[in-house]
Amino acid sequence: MMHTILKYLPYVLLFAVATMIVYGWGLWRTMRQGSDLANMLSSKGISKVKKTLKKNGPMTRTALEPYVKDLTAKQPFMQEQINVTNPRQFLDSILPYMVKQKMITEEKVNGKIVYQIRKD
Repeated sequence: MMHTILKYLPYVLLFAVATMIVYGWGLWRTMRQGSDLANMLSSKGISKVKKTLKKNGPMTRTALEPYVKDLTAKQPFMQEQINVTNPRQFLDSILPYMVKQKMITEEKVNGKIVYQIRKD
């Protein structure tokens, strides 16, 4: 009897450890989900703005709003998703970052601020 218990004990312990690891990973992923979704949405927005500026040339913030209006981000195998609900506020958060990272330039033309792809 004791020999049988000792024979299966390592398997039971391995199963318990594997369960702890999977549970911990799920918990960690859930805690980080909000920031991961926000980063994914920002990345999509940056790529959309760059593509739009390449295609259309210099544009104002107001002209860019319709292009980012319906962006969404969702992680695979997760229910939650994040959407752009306020395009103006979203652009206010990504355009200064893009200018700072030298992806785009900001110029004043005829009293309006215009953004365009940076030419090296």
